[in-house]
Amino acid sequence: MESLEEEEDNFISLDKVIADLNGTSSYFLNVFNNKGVDLGILRLRKGETDTQLPHSVDEVYFVVEGNGSIEIEGKLKPVKSADFIFVPAYAHHRFIVGSQDLLVIYFFA
Repeated sequence: MESLEEEEDNFISLDKVIADLNGTSSYFLNVFNNKGVDLGILRLRKGETDTQLPHSVDEVYFVVEGNGSIEIEGKLKPVKSADFIFVPAYAHHRFIVGSQDLLVIYFFA
């Protein structure tokens, strides 16, 4: 995948990011990393497990589509399309797919 800084005018479409994600065997794809800011996308389908580990920085998620829940430090919260979720640094967390596959954008800073 072309990194964001190689794209004209520092722009990349969500459709292109999803196409790039479809071209991998992973459930997530890092899209951009520059000056302490990371951006990526993850997709979990029914039956898949979110295996991420705690991160050393705060993280914000935006649910693009789907539904399910997020477990943060053992507490389960429902999530759906258009929700923002804040996860503090070092917190154990994972997504759980509901009745629809989850497509989520993540930001680290």
